[in-house]
Amino acid sequence: MKAINMSSVPTYTSPNSMVLVCTEKPDGTTNMATLAWWTIASTNPGKIMFSINKGAYTLELLAEKKEVVIAVPSVELTAALIGCGTCSGRDTDKIAKVGLTMQDIEGTAIKAPVPCKLLIHATVVNTMDADDHVVHLCDVKGVYGDDDADAVFGWNGYSEFASAQKK
Repeated sequence: MKAINMSSVPTYTSPNSMVLVCTEKPDGTTNMATLAWWTIASTNPGKIMFSINKGAYTLELLAEKKEVVIAVPSVELTAALIGCGTCSGRDTDKIAKVGLTMQDIEGTAIKAPVPCKLLIHATVVNTMDADDHVVHLCDVKGVYGDDDADAVFGWNGYSEFASAQKK
């Protein structure tokens, strides 16, 4: 064993399923942020947790609307994960930039990309300051899955995106 920096931990815990955090912009369109730091916090009742960088536009949107769709995209959307993670939705229409087709989700105006392995509609019930990030605890309102889709995982500390079958 050797001492490492906290920023190196993801290279030791890969792979992690990548998600697009979908939120509603003030004009009613959908914003998406690429994220790997999320998890299930409870199955009964359903709760999820995720962490957002304090500089992110998504953080502002969540503070206002308190509603989110966590989309676990299919491998066909690997380029979209990269595209959505390299610019801010404050100034960019990410859906147009990466050429996504969007789908409606029951119970929310937030849309999600097609195709996805999993969609989780949730509302933020609690937040916690985590220094350079804010942790969100959410109540799950609906979950939708596609058995035929292959999820995208971040490998080697998120330097590579691929399905779990790749390895």
